[in-house]
Amino acid sequence: MEQTPHFKTYQKIRNWLTLGSLIYSFLILLSAVRLSSAFYEWSSHVSSNRFVLMLVYFFLFSAYSTLCSLPLSFYSGFILEHQFHLSNQIVLLWIWDWLKKQVLSFTLGCFLISIFYWIVWNRPLDWWFLTWFGYLIMSFVLGKLFPLLIIPLFYKYGEVSNQEIRNRIEKLASRFGFPVKNIFSINLSKTTKKANAMFVGFGRSRRIVLSDTLIQSFSPSEIETVVAHELGHERHKDIWKHLGFSAVLSFLFFWFTYYFLEPYLSAVGFEGVRDIRALPTLSLFLFAFQLILLPLSSTFSRKLERHADQFALESTQMHSDFVSALKKLGNLNLADPKPHPLVEFVLYDHPAIGKRIRMAEEFGLKGR
Repeated sequence: MEQTPHFKTYQKIRNWLTLGSLIYSFLILLSAVRLSSAFYEWSSHVSSNRFVLMLVYFFLFSAYSTLCSLPLSFYSGFILEHQFHLSNQIVLLWIWDWLKKQVLSFTLGCFLISIFYWIVWNRPLDWWFLTWFGYLIMSFVLGKLFPLLIIPLFYKYGEVSNQEIRNRIEKLASRFGFPVKNIFSINLSKTTKKANAMFVGFGRSRRIVLSDTLIQSFSPSEIETVVAHELGHERHKDIWKHLGFSAVLSFLFFWFTYYFLEPYLSAVGFEGVRDIRALPTLSLFLFAFQLILLPLSSTFSRKLERHADQFALESTQMHSDFVSALKKLGNLNLADPKPHPLVEFVLYDHPAIGKRIRMAEEFGLKGR
C-alpha cells in the first residue's frame, strides 16, 4: 500500500491525543463537580426563578468546560492538521467554525436541558423513562434536520456536474430500489484535503453527499464503489440499527441513573437528579458510561462497515476500483493500514484500511 511516510507519525499523535483528551475531559468534569456550588451561587445572584437559574448554571458549566478544552481542540483541529499538510483553513476561519459549533451546541443544549429538567421536576417517578423516550425522538428529528440545517452552516451544497458520476450513482441506487435524485457535493476542500462520501437524512431529506475533494481526486468508477459502500448501509438499514443500538444503551443509562445514581446523589447531599448542582456529577457518570461501552460501540460499528464493504464489492463487481479508492482514501486521510490491535478494538469505528483492502483483494481472487 503506497502511502506517505507521515501516516504512522500522524496516527500515533492522534491516538495519544485521543487518550489525552479522554483523561483531560474526565479531569475537567471532576473539577466541575468541585466547582458546582460556586456555579450555583453565581447563578442564584442572577435570578431566584428555578428555570432561569438552571439556564444560567448550564451556561457557566458549559462555558467552563468549553474554554478548558479549547487548547486541545485547537491543537488537534488546527495545528496538527497543518503540521501534516491536511488542512486548508486559516486560523480565523477555524475560530469562526469553532464559534459556530459552540453556539449551535449551546443552543441545542439549552433546549434539551430545559426539557430534561421540566420532565424531572414534574414527573419524579417515571422521568427516566420519559427522558429516554424523548431522547429517541430527538435522535430521529436531528437525523432528519442534519442535512437540511446543520451541514449548510459549515459547507455549501452544490450540484455534481459530472454527468457520468451522476448516471453511475442513479443507476446503482435504482437497482436496489433507492431512486435517489438528491446527489450533492459539498466544498469540503475549504477546510481539509481529506475526502468523504455519505448518505444523510431520513425520508425526503435523504441525500447522497460527495466531497469536492473526492470528486477531484477519484475516477467515476472509484466513486461508484465508494457510494456503493454507503448504499450498503441503506440496504442493510444501518441507520435504524444504530438508532436501535443507541436506544438500548441509552435505556440502560437512564435506568441505571434512576435506580443507582439517584440514591447516591441524595446520599451525598443533593436533592437527587432534580438538583441542578448535580449536573456535573451526572455528566461525569455519562462520560464514564460511554467510555466503558466504547469498545462495544466500536465493534458494533466495524461490523456494519464490514458488511457495507461486502455489499459494495458484490453489487459492483469492481474490486480493483474499490481497492484503488481505498488506497487513495488512505493516502488523503493519512490512515494507518495496520494499527495496533488494541487501538483498533477500542477506537476504530471502521476496520483498519489495510484489512479492508485485503478483503477486497481476496474477493477479486475468488471471482477469477
